[in-house]
Amino acid sequence: MAAVLKILSPGILASLQDEGRRGYAGFGVPRSGAADSLSLQLGNALVGNAAFETAIEFRFLGPKVTVESGRLRLGLAGDVTAEHKGADGGDSVSIKPWQSVTLDEGDVLTVDPLKNGATGYLTIEGGFDLAPVLDSRSTYARAKLGGVNGLPLQAGDRIPTKLPHPRDGLERIVSDPISTSTKIIRVLAGPQDDYFSEVEISKFTGGSYKVSSDVDRMGIRLEGPELESLPEKGSDLISDGIVPGAIQVPGSGQPIILFVDCQTIGGYPKIGAVITADLPLLGQLMPGNEIGFQLVSLEEAQAARKTRKSELERAISSVQDYFGEGVMDLKALYEVNLIGGVVNASLTGHFPGHLEGGANEKN
Repeated sequence: MAAVLKILSPGILASLQDEGRRGYAGFGVPRSGAADSLSLQLGNALVGNAAFETAIEFRFLGPKVTVESGRLRLGLAGDVTAEHKGADGGDSVSIKPWQSVTLDEGDVLTVDPLKNGATGYLTIEGGFDLAPVLDSRSTYARAKLGGVNGLPLQAGDRIPTKLPHPRDGLERIVSDPISTSTKIIRVLAGPQDDYFSEVEISKFTGGSYKVSSDVDRMGIRLEGPELESLPEKGSDLISDGIVPGAIQVPGSGQPIILFVDCQTIGGYPKIGAVITADLPLLGQLMPGNEIGFQLVSLEEAQAARKTRKSELERAISSVQDYFGEGVMDLKALYEVNLIGGVVNASLTGHFPGHLEGGANEKN
């Protein structure tokens, strides 16, 4: 029988997320999916999953979970720490960021509040055993799609998993994780950049914006230089398509970055759109963070995407077995050739340049 994870406390805005629903925007269904897809993919690599296996995403404060039945391995993805307490009631063990931990039945894992960044993940080896809705298990709470009953996680939720126990007895750690923090967000101009003068566009790219307290998976409201559209254009248009990363400028002049749960159409001019490579960085923005915008060309955006892919591959390749602080890595020790440097002084030629001719050939 597969293991079951129970939510004791959900933390803040905890939900199940994967790659999201692609191809349904024409029906008015938002994409949803991970707020920080880089951390999700690396967290899944940590526990041997496919890149976008469904995981628990949380914002600012993580959940408290226990294993109701079976045995589970979880991965902490992002700048996430936690306390692991065994069912026997012994001392808690601190779990570092980007580390896996195995929970036996009755064990409790309490995720600490995030200190750097807004989003973290708990990945589950093997993933959750839940039916997809429109090709995704991602939670879109406004329409009650996916996840557990279509809602953010609640205390008492019991989530079945696909494995009864971990595949092996080894813990793992990401030794060289990818960074998803930034102060500069790169954007492509448009599609309605013609609603703004060159002066206003320069104000947009040259100014500093603060992330307001009004930030969630639907959008990120900014506070900074007000942008005015051209008088003949106005600040409204016939609603057209919107994608995550689109930057709308409403009548207030304060930009709004649409995010993963954003609506599929909107009627404000869009001065630009965040490039694909920087979309995951939006998931780590916290209220009070200051950011700036940099306009890039399509070619630069494509190059940035390739670079980001290489960075993720490098981070995934750094996943290694973890034996605990101060514990000898026996696997690595066994792989070392311990006798390759042993010498035998009785053999001629063993010390090149000195004993090639043997002990009797001194003259």
